[in-house]
Amino acid sequence: MSSGILDKLKIIPFLDAEGLQSGLPSGPPFIAQFNPETLTINNEVKLNTEQTAQGANGAEAKQVKVEAQEFKFDFYLDGTGAAGLSLDVFVAIELFKLTTGFTGETHRNRFLVLQWGTFVTTCVLKGYSINYKLFRADGTPLRAVISATFLEHKSLELQDLISNLMSPDVTHLHEVTESEHLSQLSYQKYKNGAYYYQVARYNELDSFRSLKAGQQLAFPPLSRERH
Repeated sequence: MSSGILDKLKIIPFLDAEGLQSGLPSGPPFIAQFNPETLTINNEVKLNTEQTAQGANGAEAKQVKVEAQEFKFDFYLDGTGAAGLSLDVFVAIELFKLTTGFTGETHRNRFLVLQWGTFVTTCVLKGYSINYKLFRADGTPLRAVISATFLEHKSLELQDLISNLMSPDVTHLHEVTESEHLSQLSYQKYKNGAYYYQVARYNELDSFRSLKAGQQLAFPPLSRERH
């Protein structure tokens, strides 16, 4: 059952990755006046499509790496008081800059945690723009929209783990399901069903014709197992 408390999107700053891991913020958080209406998450996969054989008509697109995700939000700021508590738009914009921006202590942008309900990610600010919507007679802003893009940040340890898992030199495990055959699995893993014998030998199988559902098979790197 809902508690009735509105969970606002928060941006929590840290000086660096070590500070982020220790949980010690480096300054005040930026709390959205209104939760965004939309969240855009961009995902980009780098593919290697270089031709590998002379005279080939095309090349198989193989995944090289997954780029860091980008998160895009629009933050609406209203200083008219029409939506409830009055907000100083200029002060809110400066707080956003302070929370997300450059720090002289580390000479780079702060590491950030975005938190909104079950959505939690670590990132840095990639860029932002401000669209002023309404002004007082003296020119001070009454309404504005901050359109911000954040770039996902992962620790070096996690990046290394992901890279290793994607490497073609890593032995991959597969759990056998009903009606699967070793030659079929060999083709799926290596694009060549003829490698079934090497896989059977690597897994010390008594028979490559009768696989059992739930059985774990290891598929070794082709650089180490030649047909």
